[in-house]
This record gives sequence, structure tokens and C-alpha cells, in this order.
Amino acid sequence: MIRGVLFDLDGTLIDSTGAIVTSLYHTFDTLGLPRPDRKTIVDSIGFPLAVQLGMLTSHDAGECTRIYRAHYMATANGSTTLLPGTRELLAALACAGMKIGFATSKKRSAAEMLLEHLGVLHYFEVRLGPDDVIHAKPHPEVVEKAVALMGLRLDEVLFVGDMYFDVEAGKAAGVRTIAVATGYNTRAELEALQPHAVIDSLHELLDGDGHLLPL
Repeated sequence: MIRGVLFDLDGTLIDSTGAIVTSLYHTFDTLGLPRPDRKTIVDSIGFPLAVQLGMLTSHDAGECTRIYRAHYMATANGSTTLLPGTRELLAALACAGMKIGFATSKKRSAAEMLLEHLGVLHYFEVRLGPDDVIHAKPHPEVVEKAVALMGLRLDEVLFVGDMYFDVEAGKAAGVRTIAVATGYNTRAELEALQPHAVIDSLHELLDGDGHLLPL
């Protein structure tokens, strides 16, 4: 029986693509570096920032990180939105007595800032980012740690994410894993990974009255 649900954030619950792209452009412009094209940047979203920057530039990662984070923390609230169904799903999970957490590749403080601004942070009992683990996804550490903090067994937790490393992390941890095709991998790419299910929207986890379907 599922008693807790763990989520990725970018592409799963929130759309922060514009904020990420704009802050990376600002970083490259500030340092006088050539801008990668938008598609290249979008394809790098979901990785921890240090890894993402390493994919986009050979410039000093520490300097890039400082510039990026200062801009992102100052501007991201204004261009980040909840994906369709997020607010309704979180409310339904809370009403059903589910424990709720997030396991994201975004720095935890940035994730908390955005979710607070969007009015949903209070739903999350467990909050983990790459700064809380040694190994980032697709390693299962963040999923395993979140389950432990929920005080649940692995077979009592569902993990929902939008990218291949979410699916791989969830499967490696031994939790039921659902991939939602609202982010940075296509439905076909997600289906090839053979999660427990692939859905096109978070609305698919709710019935017509907005109540939680059996998980």
C-alpha cells in the first residue's frame, strides 16, 4: 500500500525552464562567454548545476555557479510556474494522509524558495536536493534517504519524475516509479526505461472530481 509520494521538481511539478535559461544567459554574458543555443541548455536541465555548467562551458565552474545562483535566486520566482495538476494533486495527497517529499537536482534552498512563492511548500514533509546527498540521481541515494526520512518502507513509496535519471534512481532504489511526460524526456524515451507507468499529465492521478486515484 502506498503511504508516501516523492517528486522530482523541474519538469515534474514546476516549469522553471525560462528562469534557468535566462540565468545561464546572464552568466555567460557577464563572463563574456558565447551563449549556448537554447536547445542545448534545455537538454542539460535536470542535472546538478555543476554538472550542467560542465556540459555547457569549460570556464571555471565556481565562478559560473556564483553568478548563476545570484541571478537565479533574485529572478526565478517571477518566471516559474506550477505545471498543470500540481496544486490539485498535492492537495489530494494531503487529504488522503500521504507523506509528501521532493528529491530534486536543484539546490534545496532554491527549490524551497520557488515552492514557497508558489504556495505549495507546506505540503512537503521531506525536502532533499543534491546538497543533501553524496551521489546525485541516477544513483538511488536521494530516493533511499527520502524514504527513510518519511519513516516508510520502500514498497510504501511512489516516486514521480520526468527524466531518465529519475526513473533509474527510483527503480534502483526499489520504489514504484511513475514517469510523467511533461518535462525533458519524451514519452517514447520514458517508456523505453520501463517504469511502472508513463503518464502525460499529473491530472491522470486524479479522478474527475479531483480525488486521488488508487496508487
